[in-house]
Amino acid sequence: MPDMQTIINNVANVIAPLTAMVLMISYVLGIYMIIHALTMMKKFGQSLSTSAQTQPGELGGPLLQFIVGAVLIYLPNSTDVFMNSIFSTAASIFGYGSVNYQNLGTGSALLGYAGGNSAFGQQWAALANTLVLYIQFIGLLSFIKGWVIMSKAATPNAQQGSVARGLTHIIGGIVAINFVNVVNILSNTIYGT
Repeated sequence: MPDMQTIINNVANVIAPLTAMVLMISYVLGIYMIIHALTMMKKFGQSLSTSAQTQPGELGGPLLQFIVGAVLIYLPNSTDVFMNSIFSTAASIFGYGSVNYQNLGTGSALLGYAGGNSAFGQQWAALANTLVLYIQFIGLLSFIKGWVIMSKAATPNAQQGSVARGLTHIIGGIVAINFVNVVNILSNTIYGT
């Protein structure tokens, strides 16, 4: 019977295919949002051409949906742009056609105190790598969820504070994707280099 660490490490092998699936869902969702934005713009244009309607609507909603759709279609590039803007890093989880979260660092790099040659140290390093992988994957999901929340802010019956919630998810997702560097930044800030 496998132990808990083996189970956690085996589930970590599913993260890369799940990320590829999430990427495909993001593409489809982005295409849907762009098509929806174009139909909203068409309705906006038709309402401007007819003089019977006194209130033409707003153009901000379709434009926001169009931008969110473009961000979701170009998800690898948009995550890279946000990480480069916030953390000034050129590393990416989306390499040359494959998903590699280790480009942004591993959890074992955070374990400076554990012995790397002992069996105990190797177990802790593998567990730390797996936990950081989970954090990075959840960060990617949060990044996408933030953009979806932002797109819902474009609707007329949107909840108040949707933009702030969306931005919180987007920034929190980028922080989680770049977890190892964030821990290093905090460590250097608090303890010095």
